[in-house]
Amino acid sequence: MNPGGTVREAGVTLMELAVALGLSAAMLLGVLVMWERAQQAYFVGAETAEVQENLRTALDLMAREIRAAGRDVTRCAFDYAGAGGSDCTATKLATCRARLGPDYPETGCAGVAAIPVEDATATTLRVRSDRNDSGTVAGTPSASPADAAEESVIYRLASGSPPCPPGVSSCLTRDDGGGQVALVAVPVVAFSFTYYPRPGYPPCDGLPPPSPCPPFAALATQRDADNIGRVGLRVTVRLPGVGQTLERTMESHVLLRNRS
Repeated sequence: MNPGGTVREAGVTLMELAVALGLSAAMLLGVLVMWERAQQAYFVGAETAEVQENLRTALDLMAREIRAAGRDVTRCAFDYAGAGGSDCTATKLATCRARLGPDYPETGCAGVAAIPVEDATATTLRVRSDRNDSGTVAGTPSASPADAAEESVIYRLASGSPPCPPGVSSCLTRDDGGGQVALVAVPVVAFSFTYYPRPGYPPCDGLPPPSPCPPFAALATQRDADNIGRVGLRVTVRLPGVGQTLERTMESHVLLRNRS
Protein backbone atom coordinates (compact mmCIF):
# COMPACT_ATOMS: atom_id res chain seq x y z
CA MET A 1 0.00 0.00 0.00
CA ASN A 2 1.03 3.54 -0.59
CA PRO A 3 1.47 5.48 2.63
CA GLY A 4 -0.76 8.28 1.34
CA GLY A 5 -3.42 5.93 0.08
CA THR A 6 -3.03 7.06 -3.59
CA VAL A 7 -2.59 4.81 -6.64
CA ARG A 8 0.16 5.68 -9.18
CA GLU A 9 -1.11 5.14 -12.80
CA ALA A 10 1.34 3.80 -15.45
CA GLY A 11 1.57 5.75 -18.77
CA VAL A 12 3.87 7.02 -21.52
CA THR A 13 5.39 10.35 -21.93
CA LEU A 14 4.97 12.51 -25.00
CA MET A 15 8.59 11.75 -25.94
CA GLU A 16 7.97 8.00 -25.81
CA LEU A 17 4.85 8.37 -27.95
CA ALA A 18 6.75 10.40 -30.53
CA VAL A 19 9.53 7.78 -30.70
CA ALA A 20 7.01 4.96 -31.12
CA LEU A 21 5.17 6.80 -33.90
CA GLY A 22 8.48 7.57 -35.65
CA LEU A 23 9.55 3.93 -35.57
CA SER A 24 6.17 2.80 -36.88
CA ALA A 25 6.32 5.34 -39.71
CA ALA A 26 9.84 4.21 -40.63
CA MET A 27 8.78 0.57 -40.74
CA LEU A 28 5.72 1.41 -42.86
CA LEU A 29 7.85 3.49 -45.21
CA GLY A 30 10.28 0.59 -45.64
CA VAL A 31 7.43 -1.77 -46.47
CA LEU A 32 6.05 0.70 -49.05
CA VAL A 33 9.48 1.14 -50.66
CA MET A 34 9.96 -2.62 -50.92
CA TRP A 35 6.46 -3.03 -52.41
CA GLU A 36 7.09 -0.26 -54.95
CA ARG A 37 10.41 -1.81 -56.04
CA ALA A 38 8.79 -5.22 -56.34
CA GLN A 39 6.04 -3.74 -58.51
CA GLN A 40 8.59 -1.92 -60.63
CA ALA A 41 10.65 -5.07 -61.11
CA TYR A 42 7.50 -6.96 -62.13
CA PHE A 43 6.47 -4.38 -64.74
CA VAL A 44 10.02 -4.09 -66.10
CA GLY A 45 10.22 -7.86 -66.43
CA ALA A 46 6.82 -8.04 -68.13
CA GLU A 47 7.68 -5.23 -70.58
CA THR A 48 11.08 -6.77 -71.33
CA ALA A 49 9.50 -10.15 -72.02
CA GLU A 50 6.92 -8.55 -74.31
CA VAL A 51 9.56 -6.64 -76.28
CA GLN A 52 11.73 -9.74 -76.64
CA GLU A 53 8.76 -11.85 -77.74
CA ASN A 54 7.78 -9.27 -80.38
CA LEU A 55 11.35 -9.18 -81.66
CA ARG A 56 11.63 -12.95 -81.72
CA THR A 57 8.33 -13.28 -83.60
CA ALA A 58 9.39 -10.70 -86.20
CA LEU A 59 12.80 -12.31 -86.74
CA ASP A 60 11.27 -15.79 -87.00
CA LEU A 61 8.86 -14.61 -89.70
CA MET A 62 11.65 -12.90 -91.61
CA ALA A 63 13.89 -15.95 -91.31
CA ARG A 64 11.24 -18.28 -92.74
CA GLU A 65 10.64 -16.08 -95.78
CA ILE A 66 14.30 -15.29 -96.38
CA ARG A 67 15.15 -19.00 -96.15
CA ALA A 68 12.63 -19.68 -98.92
CA ALA A 69 14.13 -17.10 -101.30
CA GLY A 70 14.49 -18.65 -104.73
CA ARG A 71 12.11 -21.55 -104.10
CA ASP A 72 11.35 -22.86 -107.59
CA VAL A 73 10.57 -26.53 -108.16
CA THR A 74 10.03 -25.88 -111.87
CA ARG A 75 13.44 -24.22 -112.28
CA CYS A 76 11.73 -21.81 -114.65
CA ALA A 77 10.83 -18.81 -112.45
CA PHE A 78 14.21 -17.15 -111.92
CA ASP A 79 17.02 -15.78 -114.02
CA TYR A 80 20.22 -16.51 -112.13
CA ALA A 81 23.18 -14.46 -113.29
CA GLY A 82 25.72 -16.93 -114.60
CA ALA A 83 29.10 -16.33 -116.11
CA GLY A 84 27.53 -14.46 -119.01
CA GLY A 85 25.17 -12.50 -116.80
CA SER A 86 22.06 -14.66 -117.25
CA ASP A 87 20.93 -18.29 -117.34
CA CYS A 88 17.53 -17.46 -118.87
CA THR A 89 18.60 -18.58 -122.33
CA ALA A 90 16.50 -19.53 -125.33
CA THR A 91 17.13 -23.18 -124.51
CA LYS A 92 15.84 -22.74 -120.95
CA LEU A 93 12.76 -20.85 -122.20
CA ALA A 94 11.98 -23.60 -124.72
CA THR A 95 12.39 -26.30 -122.07
CA CYS A 96 10.14 -24.45 -119.61
CA ARG A 97 7.52 -23.76 -122.28
CA ALA A 98 7.41 -27.45 -123.14
CA ARG A 99 7.22 -28.37 -119.44
CA LEU A 100 4.66 -25.76 -118.32
CA GLY A 101 2.59 -25.41 -121.46
CA PRO A 102 1.73 -22.63 -123.89
CA ASP A 103 0.70 -20.24 -121.11
CA TYR A 104 4.31 -19.89 -120.00
CA PRO A 105 5.18 -16.30 -121.09
CA GLU A 106 7.55 -15.55 -123.94
CA THR A 107 9.94 -13.68 -121.64
CA GLY A 108 9.45 -16.16 -118.80
CA CYS A 109 12.32 -15.93 -116.34
CA ALA A 110 14.13 -13.07 -118.06
CA GLY A 111 15.39 -10.52 -115.55
CA VAL A 112 13.63 -12.12 -112.55
CA ALA A 113 15.94 -12.40 -109.53
CA ALA A 114 15.22 -14.26 -106.30
CA ILE A 115 16.97 -11.41 -104.45
CA PRO A 116 17.17 -8.32 -106.69
CA VAL A 117 20.48 -6.58 -106.07
CA GLU A 118 18.80 -3.16 -106.05
CA ASP A 119 16.61 -4.30 -103.16
CA ALA A 120 19.40 -5.83 -101.08
CA THR A 121 20.86 -3.07 -98.90
CA ALA A 122 21.78 -2.67 -95.24
CA THR A 123 18.18 -1.76 -94.34
CA THR A 124 16.12 -3.26 -97.20
CA LEU A 125 15.69 -6.79 -98.54
CA ARG A 126 13.29 -8.22 -101.13
CA VAL A 127 12.86 -11.99 -101.35
CA ARG A 128 10.97 -13.86 -104.04
CA SER A 129 9.74 -17.46 -104.18
CA ASP A 130 7.50 -19.41 -106.52
CA ARG A 131 5.08 -20.64 -103.87
CA ASN A 132 2.42 -22.02 -106.20
CA ASP A 133 4.91 -23.73 -108.57
CA SER A 134 3.57 -21.85 -111.59
CA GLY A 135 7.00 -21.05 -113.04
CA THR A 136 6.38 -17.32 -112.62
CA VAL A 137 6.53 -14.98 -109.62
CA ALA A 138 4.11 -12.29 -108.42
CA GLY A 139 5.20 -8.72 -108.96
CA THR A 140 7.26 -9.49 -112.07
CA PRO A 141 6.43 -8.78 -115.75
CA SER A 142 5.84 -12.48 -116.43
CA ALA A 143 3.55 -13.04 -113.40
CA SER A 144 0.37 -15.02 -113.89
CA PRO A 145 -2.98 -14.12 -112.26
CA ALA A 146 -2.62 -17.20 -110.04
CA ASP A 147 0.58 -15.94 -108.39
CA ALA A 148 0.10 -14.99 -104.74
CA ALA A 149 1.26 -11.64 -103.41
CA GLU A 150 3.40 -13.41 -100.80
CA GLU A 151 5.72 -14.52 -103.58
CA SER A 152 7.45 -11.12 -103.52
CA VAL A 153 8.03 -9.63 -100.06
CA ILE A 154 10.17 -6.67 -99.09
CA TYR A 155 11.41 -5.90 -95.60
CA ARG A 156 12.70 -2.44 -94.77
CA LEU A 157 13.51 -0.07 -91.94
CA ALA A 158 10.88 2.66 -92.27
CA SER A 159 10.35 5.98 -90.50
CA GLY A 160 7.36 8.17 -89.75
CA SER A 161 3.66 7.48 -89.52
CA PRO A 162 2.52 5.78 -91.66
CA PRO A 163 3.78 3.09 -92.02
CA CYS A 164 4.92 3.20 -88.38
CA PRO A 165 2.26 3.55 -85.67
CA PRO A 166 1.64 7.07 -84.30
CA GLY A 167 4.36 8.11 -81.88
CA VAL A 168 6.90 5.60 -83.23
CA SER A 169 9.73 7.29 -85.13
CA SER A 170 11.04 4.17 -86.89
CA CYS A 171 9.87 0.60 -87.29
CA LEU A 172 10.51 -2.60 -89.21
CA THR A 173 7.96 -3.25 -91.96
CA ARG A 174 6.89 -6.08 -94.26
CA ASP A 175 5.27 -5.36 -97.63
CA ASP A 176 3.88 -8.15 -99.80
CA GLY A 177 2.22 -5.81 -102.25
CA GLY A 178 -0.88 -5.33 -100.18
CA GLY A 179 0.51 -2.42 -98.18
CA GLN A 180 3.21 -2.08 -95.56
CA VAL A 181 2.62 -3.66 -92.17
CA ALA A 182 4.73 -2.81 -89.13
CA LEU A 183 6.38 -5.96 -87.78
CA VAL A 184 7.95 -4.24 -84.78
CA ALA A 185 5.68 -1.50 -83.43
CA VAL A 186 8.17 -0.05 -80.93
CA PRO A 187 10.98 2.35 -81.86
CA VAL A 188 13.76 0.58 -83.75
CA VAL A 189 17.01 2.39 -83.02
CA ALA A 190 19.24 0.16 -85.17
CA PHE A 191 18.65 -2.46 -87.85
CA SER A 192 20.86 -4.06 -90.47
CA PHE A 193 21.10 -6.88 -92.99
CA THR A 194 24.53 -8.44 -93.57
CA TYR A 195 25.14 -10.58 -96.65
CA TYR A 196 27.61 -13.47 -96.79
CA PRO A 197 28.69 -15.31 -99.98
CA ARG A 198 28.41 -19.03 -100.31
CA PRO A 199 31.73 -20.92 -100.10
CA GLY A 200 33.78 -20.62 -103.26
CA TYR A 201 32.48 -17.18 -104.23
CA PRO A 202 34.56 -14.07 -103.40
CA PRO A 203 35.36 -13.05 -100.74
CA CYS A 204 34.76 -16.60 -99.50
CA ASP A 205 37.04 -18.21 -102.07
CA GLY A 206 40.60 -19.43 -101.98
CA LEU A 207 42.08 -22.75 -100.96
CA PRO A 208 41.13 -23.45 -98.31
CA PRO A 209 38.22 -20.98 -98.07
CA PRO A 210 38.42 -18.65 -95.07
CA SER A 211 36.55 -19.64 -91.94
CA PRO A 212 34.46 -17.90 -90.86
CA CYS A 213 33.44 -16.60 -94.26
CA PRO A 214 33.68 -12.76 -94.41
CA PRO A 215 30.60 -10.81 -95.56
CA PHE A 216 30.30 -8.91 -98.81
CA ALA A 217 31.72 -5.41 -98.49
CA ALA A 218 28.96 -4.44 -100.93
CA LEU A 219 26.69 -6.20 -103.41
CA ALA A 220 27.94 -4.73 -106.68
CA THR A 221 26.18 -6.92 -109.25
CA GLN A 222 23.22 -9.23 -109.61
CA ARG A 223 25.67 -12.11 -109.76
CA ASP A 224 26.79 -11.15 -106.23
CA ALA A 225 23.17 -11.22 -105.06
CA ASP A 226 22.64 -14.60 -106.73
CA ASN A 227 25.55 -15.98 -104.72
CA ILE A 228 24.37 -14.92 -101.26
CA GLY A 229 24.61 -17.98 -99.04
CA ARG A 230 23.67 -16.48 -95.69
CA VAL A 231 21.88 -13.38 -94.43
CA GLY A 232 22.50 -11.86 -91.00
CA LEU A 233 19.81 -9.82 -89.24
CA ARG A 234 20.40 -7.53 -86.28
CA VAL A 235 17.78 -5.29 -84.66
CA THR A 236 17.84 -3.06 -81.58
CA VAL A 237 14.68 -1.59 -80.06
CA ARG A 238 14.24 0.93 -77.27
CA LEU A 239 11.12 1.41 -75.17
CA PRO A 240 10.53 3.75 -72.21
CA GLY A 241 9.74 1.51 -69.27
CA VAL A 242 8.71 1.91 -65.65
CA GLY A 243 11.57 3.75 -64.03
CA GLN A 244 14.04 3.01 -66.84
CA THR A 245 14.46 2.75 -70.61
CA LEU A 246 14.39 -0.76 -72.03
CA GLU A 247 16.80 -1.50 -74.89
CA ARG A 248 17.16 -4.94 -76.38
CA THR A 249 19.16 -6.32 -79.31
CA MET A 250 18.52 -9.60 -81.12
CA GLU A 251 20.49 -11.19 -83.93
CA SER A 252 19.79 -14.08 -86.29
CA HIS A 253 21.47 -15.74 -89.28
CA VAL A 254 19.59 -17.44 -92.12
CA LEU A 255 21.05 -19.96 -94.55
CA LEU A 256 19.54 -19.74 -98.03
CA ARG A 257 18.37 -23.17 -99.18
CA ASN A 258 17.49 -22.57 -102.80
CA ARG A 259 20.09 -22.09 -105.49
CA SER A 260 19.68 -22.65 -109.21
